Amino acid sequence: MLRLSSQQARALGIGGKGKKRSRNNMPASIPSLQWDAKRLPNGSWIQIPEVLPSLNIWNKWHWTVYQAKIKELSSAIGSLKLVFGLPKYELVRVEVIYFFSTRRKRDTDNYTPKLLLDALRYAEIIAEDNSQVLELPPPRFEIDREKPRTEVFVWEVG
Repeated sequence: MLRLSSQQARALGIGGKGKKRSRNNMPASIPSLQWDAKRLPNGSWIQIPEVLPSLNIWNKWHWTVYQAKIKELSSAIGSLKLVFGLPKYELVRVEVIYFFSTRRKRDTDNYTPKLLLDALRYAEIIAEDNSQVLELPPPRFEIDREKPRTEVFVWEVG
């Protein structure tokens, strides 16, 4: 049995005890973008409410920071798996779309989704992340100034 913390439940938009208040006793703003997921025919869609860091950023992290980020991501994705009934896939194609808030040139090779693939594997959405069972096309880059995010499509192959 998996138990969600209050923070995880709020991040998924479930549970909670009333409205949060800010310091001046005004209702705190509700984030317009949250973790989300859907089962699709032959696959699943997962929305992460942030643009995941590029290779240039996470490559400089200490290994404990990297592991903490994977743990945070896999815990949230694992919660989505339980809430939305997402299956575990053996042979997959994983498509990643990054929605940035600014328009500037970015290198696709700097946005390798290693961090994301490790989190999907630990959350048991995908069985393995090696080249024998995983197809990984280059990531797509889109612009959404209001709601930067990462969208992941996991398609069952074969």
